[in-house]
Amino acid sequence: MEIIEKIRLFPYVLAPLAGYTDHPFRLLCKEYGASLVFTEMINIHSISIKRERVEKLLYFSDDERPVGIQLFGNGQKRYAQAAEAAEKAGFDLIDINFGCPVQKVVKAGGGAYHHKDISSVAETIKAVTGAVKKTPVSVKMRIGWDMESLNYLEIAKIAEDAGVSIITLHPRTRGQMFSGKADRSHIKKLKEASKCFIIGNGDVTDRESARAMIEETGCDAVMIGRAAIGNPFIFKQIKEPGYVPSLTERVEAALRHLELLVEFKGGRGLLEMRKFYAKYIKGFDGAAELRKRLVMQESAAEVKVLLRSEFGI
Repeated sequence: MEIIEKIRLFPYVLAPLAGYTDHPFRLLCKEYGASLVFTEMINIHSISIKRERVEKLLYFSDDERPVGIQLFGNGQKRYAQAAEAAEKAGFDLIDINFGCPVQKVVKAGGGAYHHKDISSVAETIKAVTGAVKKTPVSVKMRIGWDMESLNYLEIAKIAEDAGVSIITLHPRTRGQMFSGKADRSHIKKLKEASKCFIIGNGDVTDRESARAMIEETGCDAVMIGRAAIGNPFIFKQIKEPGYVPSLTERVEAALRHLELLVEFKGGRGLLEMRKFYAKYIKGFDGAAELRKRLVMQESAAEVKVLLRSEFGI
């Protein structure tokens, strides 16, 4: 499968992150080496709604390829419609979210709810695989609803039989949310049990932990999430031992991110950039005070002047 071969060339991918992995951020991560990037998690009920926000979520450029779309929600008909729309839009991969632990998603029958009630797993996947002609389908899941009901191997078998080619496993239960430690032994068990291409996810924070996941579990690739926020350099750090972005490179990357956001979203992009500043300037002397000043700036030009003058660039 072409997309799998592309991932194998550099088996480190960007996770779908609600509120973060939009077109500008994906493009940056791609430039620093990510082999596959994903959209934010998108509600299947919103796909058919022609609103600007939804269109922004669905937008991608050829420079991002291969790019996957992640869907969540409840209802086979809606999933089929969303999958058809995703294929028509040209996405390289369609991912079904069976792992999001957030209460509002679970309450609506999406995300990790499928670990609590696996009766609809096969039908949901078949609704997607049956709606597309050639686009490969993947799933992202957890290990179970709680420690008393670990059912990831069962769901993986259902997924494989239903036509899924790639499975991403975050080795925590829904009950754990993001607490405790991700138990990588479950990724190893899944790799040994499944014929699918397995991507490991969870507690990857740097080059060492990313490479260790493959070494310890035998998984085919690693998905990196929050460690990439304000730090697209992580992909290059994994690829090039000893690479450390200079102060100038970090500032220029932040400014490029801002430029892309404003170009893509207008004034809203300036506001959305605020959540990234702390990560980009982490470790700098006076970072906390600088962030306060950055979020007060009223234009991208002002941010540019402030950052460059602050660091003499």
